Amino acid sequence: MRPKKAKQFIPELASELNLPIEMVEEVISYYWREVRKSLSRLKHTRVHLTNLGDFTIKHWKLSDKIEMLEKFEEKNRLKGMQQITARYKTAETLYDLRNMKTMLEEEQQRADFVKMHKRTSYESTRKHNQNLES
Repeated sequence: MRPKKAKQFIPELASELNLPIEMVEEVISYYWREVRKSLSRLKHTRVHLTNLGDFTIKHWKLSDKIEMLEKFEEKNRLKGMQQITARYKTAETLYDLRNMKTMLEEEQQRADFVKMHKRTSYESTRKHNQNLES
């Protein structure tokens, strides 16, 4: 199967739905703009796209990025309008990264709890079913 470009399927889709081509283009561009925003912003640990899969943040890359931005922030304590806006942007990104790290840690704790709960409940049922001969 050969991949199709938007120029090829937008007119087909518009005629199939009996909608203007401009409206279909706007809807498709809005959807992909929102997908790009959700992938680039640090608001969710996992983004699911139907037929493409789940996109997750890797904890080791998150830690590396936090460390790199902290070093950058220490080095660049210069004054001036351009440096001030860069510092605010760096501080905002660091804040988002730290929030994402706490979200990942909470998700990991929840997964560990579920795993432990499953393990203990499995062991209790396993002990109960060992005396099937009697």
